[in-house]
Amino acid sequence: MHSNTDTSLAHRNDGASRRPLKFGILSFVIYLGFGILGFGSERSDMPAISRVAPAPQLPSIPARASTVSITDFGARPDATTDNAKAIQKAIKSVSGKGGAVTIPAGVFLSGPIQLASHVELRLEKGATLRLLPFSNSYPQLNGRCISFITAQNCTDITICGQGTIDGQGAPWWPAARANQIKSRPQLIALDECERVLFENFTTLNPPNTHFSLGRCKDVTIRNLTLRAPADSHNTDGINFSGKNYLIENCDISTGDDNIVINGSLKRGWNPPMSENIVVRHCAFGAGHGMSIGSYTSGGVRGVLVEDCAFNGTTVAIRMKSARGRGGLVENLTYRDITVKNARAAVYISSYYPKDPKTPDLDKTTAADTTAAKPMWRNILIENLAVTDSQTPVIIWGLPELPVTGVTIRNATFATQEGAAVNNAAKVLFDHVKINCVKPPELHTYQATVETTP
Repeated sequence: MHSNTDTSLAHRNDGASRRPLKFGILSFVIYLGFGILGFGSERSDMPAISRVAPAPQLPSIPARASTVSITDFGARPDATTDNAKAIQKAIKSVSGKGGAVTIPAGVFLSGPIQLASHVELRLEKGATLRLLPFSNSYPQLNGRCISFITAQNCTDITICGQGTIDGQGAPWWPAARANQIKSRPQLIALDECERVLFENFTTLNPPNTHFSLGRCKDVTIRNLTLRAPADSHNTDGINFSGKNYLIENCDISTGDDNIVINGSLKRGWNPPMSENIVVRHCAFGAGHGMSIGSYTSGGVRGVLVEDCAFNGTTVAIRMKSARGRGGLVENLTYRDITVKNARAAVYISSYYPKDPKTPDLDKTTAADTTAAKPMWRNILIENLAVTDSQTPVIIWGLPELPVTGVTIRNATFATQEGAAVNNAAKVLFDHVKINCVKPPELHTYQATVETTP
């Protein structure tokens, strides 16, 4: 690595593990090659391998399915009528044999609606489906606000078109910050659904998250635009758990995680973890980044993030969890990534929501030692270009459970500060250049790190 300091490598290690790993470039290439060929895959210290996950299955909606318009059932585009009943009747009319429900151009106000299997909800160009405004009379179930568009235990669902889904969330956010309300509706919330497609539309200003997808399988999300102000409260873009996801060509700027993967311990999933996830060709603006966690107790594995750009995101590549909510997260690959104007380009922490001020201040208790803990391993980050940012890399494992097997390869960083690696093992910086204003380039504590030219 190179710095604008007087030394070619500024490196301070305040922990007990001061010696780097004892393997060079040749041994690393052989080591990685065996992983690609599939040998020794049971080893927990293998680098992450890029695997081409099978594409999610797309929804199956009968070719001769009927198509109806919500206006056929009395919906009015006057921006004042609650059209929930009319939209629900339209969905019910096609839910038996399957079909499409169209929302034509105009502004259609609506309360919560529920999708059904084998149904496509199509937003025509110029159409806006707008959630009811903030009110004490907003519909609730069991004391919680009902999300706008929902489905549970359904199959073969599509939401598509060139229109907009508007959550009118601005009045909800300050009320939530002030703890004046107990819950807020999410814009689109699906639970345990299979074969789902979201395509081409825009979402605006959700009261809570844009998309909340729990334990779903075979989900394709493409060509979406998600927007909420950077200071909007908990407006995650795509928050999900489950299996077989493809997210591509999306543009996301919001007030919390742009995309976040969580692990689920829901019974009936074997194994329960979220897996086989591809995110590619996406633009990340305001928000907290491409995240994993903080709930990882069910585990996450098999994630590929490629050809994505981050501009003004708080963190780009973000992994976060803590004692009591952690689990195994492994086999992650990030490649061909650009980052501008971020607080941190790469952030891996087992201390969410707040790291200790210094690594030696871990206040571990007896209860902590038996809690479910974050386990991060086999992570590959390559072809990464970072400019105008604060910190290049922060890796912060637990003293009793270090982060293991992180490779950062072919990366350049132009940042204010250097990298920090705490409580970690088998970390490799391979052809990494850090040009930082404040040395050292690399600070370690209780970590084994190898650097190559």
